[in-house]
Amino acid sequence: MSEGSNGLSERVARLEAIEEIRDLIARYGMAVDDRDVNGLADMFTSDAKFGLADGMVANQGRQAVIDFYTDRMAAFGATYHYPHSHVIDFDPDRPDHATGMVNAHAELALDGRTLVTALRYFDEYRVEGGRWCFVERKVAMIYYMDMAELTDGGLSESDRKRYFGTVGPSELPESLDTWKKFFAEVG
Repeated sequence: MSEGSNGLSERVARLEAIEEIRDLIARYGMAVDDRDVNGLADMFTSDAKFGLADGMVANQGRQAVIDFYTDRMAAFGATYHYPHSHVIDFDPDRPDHATGMVNAHAELALDGRTLVTALRYFDEYRVEGGRWCFVERKVAMIYYMDMAELTDGGLSESDRKRYFGTVGPSELPESLDTWKKFFAEVG
C-alpha cells in the first residue's frame, strides 16, 4: 500500500491517540484504587458525565462526577480495577473525539466482604487541554456480588446485580440485541 506522507502522518497520529486513550483507561483504574482524587479529576472533561446504564446513578459535570467517586471510594476498603479488552472508534468528522467500550473486572472490599464485578464501560473521549479525557463513562454490569456468591453459582442466576442494597437483573448480556436474537433462533 502506497501512501503519501499525509496518509502516514494521519495513521501515526491515530496510533498515538489509541495509545493515549488506552493509557487513560489504565491510569483510571489505578487512580480509583489509589484514591487519587486529583488524578481522577484530571481525567474527566469539565462537562463530564458518569452513570450506570440502568440510570441508578447519573452525574453531570466534573465536580459532580468527582463528588460521586469520592463518596464511593470512601465506602470501600481496598479495591482493584483491571481493564481487559478495549475497542476504540474515532469520529471521522472530529479527530479529537472517540468512543470506546472496555470490558473490565473489579474486586472491592466492603463491610468485611469481598465483592467482585464484571462490567462494560461505554465511554466517550475528547481532547481537552491537549490530552485525551473522559467526556462520559457509562457502566453496564454483567454481575456485581459477593465473591462467595459468585463461586456458588451466582453467574447462573438472573438477579446478578447486588449493588448497594438493591438486587436485580444485570444490564448485560440479556439486554443485547445479539443475545436476544441468538436465543430466539436456537429456542
